[in-house]
Amino acid sequence: MSTVGIETAQNVVIHHEVASVGDRMVAWILDFLVKSAWFLLFTMVFFIIDLDDYESQIIYWTLVALPMSFYHLASELLMDGKSIGKSSMNIKVARLDGGQPTLGQYLLRWLIGPFDVWFYGIGLVVILINGRGQRLGDLAAGTTVVSLKQRTKLTETLLTEVREEHQVRFPEVTRLTDAQAALVKEVVTSTKQANRWALMEEMAAKVREATGITGDGMKAMEFLQAVLRDYVHLTGQQGAGSGHFKGERVTSPSPTDGAPR
Repeated sequence: MSTVGIETAQNVVIHHEVASVGDRMVAWILDFLVKSAWFLLFTMVFFIIDLDDYESQIIYWTLVALPMSFYHLASELLMDGKSIGKSSMNIKVARLDGGQPTLGQYLLRWLIGPFDVWFYGIGLVVILINGRGQRLGDLAAGTTVVSLKQRTKLTETLLTEVREEHQVRFPEVTRLTDAQAALVKEVVTSTKQANRWALMEEMAAKVREATGITGDGMKAMEFLQAVLRDYVHLTGQQGAGSGHFKGERVTSPSPTDGAPR
């Protein structure tokens, strides 16, 4: 599953998985139901209130047609890349480069949206073959839709308890992937390796290379434990994506091995 790094207000980049096709389809259906409910509400108003043709036209265009037409654009602008459906599925629009989508990007994907939905479902086809969760509007705007869902907590996966008042020392640890952090944990907690201390020294060197953290004056064990605590505190969730330190394999925890809309 592809991931997209999103920069937070604290200048920390958090990696999120691209939203699944299923989540996007359900979000689209929920949004369709919201718009349908809005339409039915004012259709009932037309029957209840005695209006002439001119008044009916004004009410229709002002309270029905315009809100339904601009629903996705307005909601994504006002709800940080979400609509009611997206918010329910915990997904949002994000830029591929990790920044906040601009008005122009929201506008572009909104303008192309009808082609994605109604032109033989081409948007769904493009999402399936694209690999980064992008429909035509996303390709044009440089955006995608990411999942904000939290899976198993990293405190459970990495066996690292972190207090809420924890003070982060190394914000650069978010350059690691979940798989790399799990690899660090395996080396730190392994007691059966005869060359355990040498492995920790090598792993510490790998982490310094991958993150740019020096950890001056810290021993390998102390440094790796601090990295794990900071990583758990900053990310707060476990991703399913894989990633290995340069030159590592997946078969061993040793740092010398290769670890809709």
